Amino acid sequence: MTTIIAPGMRQLAIVLWVVAVVLVPLALVTGDHPWLAPVPSLFIALVAWAVLWRPRFELRPDTLVVVDVRRTSTYAWPRVQEVRTKYGIEVVSSEGVRRTWLATRPTARLAVRHDGRPGGATPVDVEAAAAEVRALVPAVVAKDGPPPATVVAQPITHRAHGWSVLAMIVLGVAASMAAAQL
Repeated sequence: MTTIIAPGMRQLAIVLWVVAVVLVPLALVTGDHPWLAPVPSLFIALVAWAVLWRPRFELRPDTLVVVDVRRTSTYAWPRVQEVRTKYGIEVVSSEGVRRTWLATRPTARLAVRHDGRPGGATPVDVEAAAAEVRALVPAVVAKDGPPPATVVAQPITHRAHGWSVLAMIVLGVAASMAAAQL
């Protein structure tokens, strides 16, 4: 399996996690309301994970998995028609165009990690990352004659990240209320 990540976003996530952890003891030592700091810290940590750390592409032998902030989409390779890089990486399937969160602009810095290869992740630009994906997109099959007697399902599935989106909303409101108390 090959994974495409954004190392810059992941570094920012680590910085935000450090800030979130440092805020709690500071509030406990110096604040009149020590219970107010953990809520914004949890919000910062969750947003850093959901928005900066989790997004990735997984190139599996049979599927393309796009993990974004709101959902995880799994595309069977025959359903992927094209991969574009005009505004970052866009996956074109029989369902239409899907912009991805990982590379939202053509100048994003990404990294490709191949399982089983030593050396860790290789830094790439958006075009090189899209080329990794395009290499697995099957060629269009010419349809001569009648349709086949049996058809193998080639699904596209979407799984919403409802709990993490809901948690970000709830913690965001709670963090705002806690900030209003200060």
